[in-house]
Amino acid sequence: MRGGKREGAGRNPAPEHLKKVPYNTKLPQWLRDWLTGPEREESGPVMIERALCRMYKLKPPAE
Repeated sequence: MRGGKREGAGRNPAPEHLKKVPYNTKLPQWLRDWLTGPEREESGPVMIERALCRMYKLKPPAE
């Protein structure tokens, strides 16, 4: 069997309260360049989320 949907394949969906939603904001050009640079190991949104959680001691809701 090749291609097509397979039962149990793929990533499990995130809980509704943890789904990512688009949010546009303005950043200085140098910061955007740094966040999107090819030398970054993590994506910009992941780095922003971690930094905000660390700085403001935020935790994702349990449910």
